Amino acid sequence: MVNTWFIVAQFFGALALISAFISYQIKDKRKYLVVETITSFLQAFMFIAMGIATSMDTMMSLVIVSIYSGIRAIVFWWITAVDSHKRRNIGRGFLAFMIIFALTAGIFVIATQLPTREVVILQSVTLVFALGFVVGQYLPGKHPVRITIFFYAIMLFLTQTPLNIVEGTGIERWNIMGMLIEGSKIVSVIVFYIFMLQKNILSKKLEKIKAFVNCEVNKYTSESSICDLAANGKIRMAELERLVAKMLRYELALVEREEIKNCLTSEQQTRAIMDDLKTVQDVKNIMERVLKLKMKLSENMRTPIPTMNLAKS
Repeated sequence: MVNTWFIVAQFFGALALISAFISYQIKDKRKYLVVETITSFLQAFMFIAMGIATSMDTMMSLVIVSIYSGIRAIVFWWITAVDSHKRRNIGRGFLAFMIIFALTAGIFVIATQLPTREVVILQSVTLVFALGFVVGQYLPGKHPVRITIFFYAIMLFLTQTPLNIVEGTGIERWNIMGMLIEGSKIVSVIVFYIFMLQKNILSKKLEKIKAFVNCEVNKYTSESSICDLAANGKIRMAELERLVAKMLRYELALVEREEIKNCLTSEQQTRAIMDDLKTVQDVKNIMERVLKLKMKLSENMRTPIPTMNLAKS
């Protein structure tokens, strides 16, 4: 019969898996740290439930590491709330303390409690990436934390497979849920950069469309240019209209939700969209003028030319 606490552990593990994936899709650093705190404590609850179901002796170190990670994320969240000299100094001091604490504990465990050379090497590499992740969480920007967690999660994934099992064999010795959680972090980082690459490609396409449309609009600003366009049809207006619609659609697709809440970036996004709307109106005005001129030319061609009645003369 399956232990009830084992089921509870899987439940918290599933929540931690979802939370871990979501956290690395968040670009705002402080929001990421909030979700990372939730993930860490969900993992701590998972390990506590697993310890009750099996043995707390084997889970206590994992519980401590998870709580340590949650507290670290909370402190970093508080430090980054205000950009001041005092908080920067507190942040550097706390970061140094975290690194020294993790390094000391890691070296102690590796030197005294690991039985084989293979496990020692695996845990030593994991410790290096763990320290890198701590630094990555503190550094500003969205890339350091994602690059460091990607490699750290790979090492944590490996430590929860039979590569790190000291005794016993069989699938029941694997930490399947732990592997899934670390796997979700790896996948989340990959997905994040795929979306970023797509947006970069979209941004370059938008620049090309804007350059072409603005060039064509500038050609037809005077009445003579409009007449020339109406008479010769140098550019298909339907094609220009399609490009303008695509330009506006791309512009809206590149708007970030996080940037809307920031006054400076929100103003920049609004200005870009307003410029696009002005271009749309310019194209519409050109099309209307071309249409009127074409109708006028057509009416002139249909008007009969008066002739003299020679018989009467």
